[in-house]
Amino acid sequence: MFETALSVSVVLTVLGPLVAVLFVASNLVFMPQLPSERLVRGAIIGGLSVSLAGALATGGSWLLAPLPAEVEFSPWLKMGSYVVPIVFHIDALSVVFSALAALLTLLSARFSSTYLHREPGYTRYFVVLALFGTGVQLVALAGALDLFFAGWELIGLASALFIGFFKDRREPLLSAIRAFATYRACDIGFFLGLVATHELLGSTRLSALEGAGALSPLARNVLAACFLLAALGKSAQLPFSSWLPRAMEGPTPSSALFYGGISVHTGLYLLLRTHALLDVAPVVQGVGVGLGLLTALFAALVARVQTDAKSTIAFSTLAQTGLILAEIAAGFTTLALVHLVGHALLRMSQYLRAPSTLTDAHLLLGETRNHAIWWERALGDAARTRLFAASLHRFRLDEWTEAAVAWVWWSATRFSDLDARWRSRVALDREPS
Repeated sequence: MFETALSVSVVLTVLGPLVAVLFVASNLVFMPQLPSERLVRGAIIGGLSVSLAGALATGGSWLLAPLPAEVEFSPWLKMGSYVVPIVFHIDALSVVFSALAALLTLLSARFSSTYLHREPGYTRYFVVLALFGTGVQLVALAGALDLFFAGWELIGLASALFIGFFKDRREPLLSAIRAFATYRACDIGFFLGLVATHELLGSTRLSALEGAGALSPLARNVLAACFLLAALGKSAQLPFSSWLPRAMEGPTPSSALFYGGISVHTGLYLLLRTHALLDVAPVVQGVGVGLGLLTALFAALVARVQTDAKSTIAFSTLAQTGLILAEIAAGFTTLALVHLVGHALLRMSQYLRAPSTLTDAHLLLGETRNHAIWWERALGDAARTRLFAASLHRFRLDEWTEAAVAWVWWSATRFSDLDARWRSRVALDREPS
């Protein structure tokens, strides 16, 4: 009975938003006119409400028997010895992140229903939001890396679609392409880690990572580095931080959910989920601590010189996620989880109130005054001026990133030209010269 109730609650949590998407899609296909805002809003908020209820029920079921549990269904795919299981892992970490994601997604949907009233693309926005709701629950509850990767990709796709939501303007589209390209490049690490986990440990279940200690030191560190690379891209850690400020081109409610609340934390959640591997990879732990602290320092300096509210909050978010990364890599997983939840709630609120930020600042701080902190005053005028200029230019991270990938673009272009010439030469219908 208990296992059945747990299985039902997990299914509702994951599939609630997806069923709402299918309902809206069927109306788009089979109805003679576009669905009304009221219908779309009701369906999507209803599906997200079901997901939240399922997440709370899952958490309640786990509290009755607070031991890690797995809910398994028929395999998704079988190819020889390779099996893609549909298995969900229920423990304190998954229950907390699932409930947090469901709550904030529903809150964003409710806020958006008013914020985007009569906005072109209203239906598109809510469909993508519901797809994200399903994707993030797959990530939160997945018991195998394959299922985790499916949700991970849905989140990345939804993120890019939201950044480019205002498709009539050039800048949102370029920003969406930049973010999606960063995701795809870093997701190579996740894919390689997934395949290597199966080959080295015999299974992609998260529980299989407990056996990572039996691998050679090189294998452990390379495998952990693959997942760290994926987390760096999704959570916008150095050197992949340049896409996050550009993500502010999307609607404010989606920015709040993705780059304040949930999406930007999914990379950190991946490291929490695979921490059994990270624990036995000391080299990657050291790299994670270093990159986290470096990101926090970089973002804190840049945030202090921003001239608009959303960019300031974006870099403040980077600073905190950098600290969370350092906490995870240093082994403070419980502290990191508490920090993650508190930070997600705070940033969600700040993003949603971004239009009122100046009013809030005046209420909290009073008149404008010099906010230089003690170490800035200790630097002296010349050093402080140079630091201000570097921060204002974001330490030229964009230029460094573009220079680093320029040779990749050049090589791809040359290979494309060679391929076109080769296909032209071997084409069977080519006219004789």
